[in-house]
Amino acid sequence: MKKYLLLVLIVLALFTIDHPLIKEPRDKLLKQGVDTLGETSETQYSLAAKQARQHIASEIELTESEAAYLLTALATNEKVKVFHVRYCQEHELNLYFYGPKLKTICDAAKKAINKAEF
Repeated sequence: MKKYLLLVLIVLALFTIDHPLIKEPRDKLLKQGVDTLGETSETQYSLAAKQARQHIASEIELTESEAAYLLTALATNEKVKVFHVRYCQEHELNLYFYGPKLKTICDAAKKAINKAEF
C-alpha cells in the first residue's frame, strides 16, 4: 500500500510541478496523446472515407507517394467532400492525379459522399 501511495504522489508531483525540465516534456506528451485520440475518433466515424480509399486502391495502381497523399486527403468524410468539390466539381489542378485516375477517384468520392448522407 505504501508503494502505491508513493507512486500516486510521484505522478501528482509530475503533473503539478512547473519546472521547465518537467513541464516541457509533459506538455509535449499530453499534446501528442490528445492528437492521437482526436485522430482515432475521427477515423472511427469515417467509414465511408475508408471504403472510398479501399475502392480506389483496388481500382488503380498507386505509387507510394500517391497512396500517402490519398490517405491524408481522404482521411475523413469531410475531407472527401472537400476533395470532391475542389477537384471533381471545380476542376482545380491536382498535382498527383489527372485524367482517368482522377475520374476513378472522383467516382469513389461521390459514392462515399452518397453513403455518408443516408
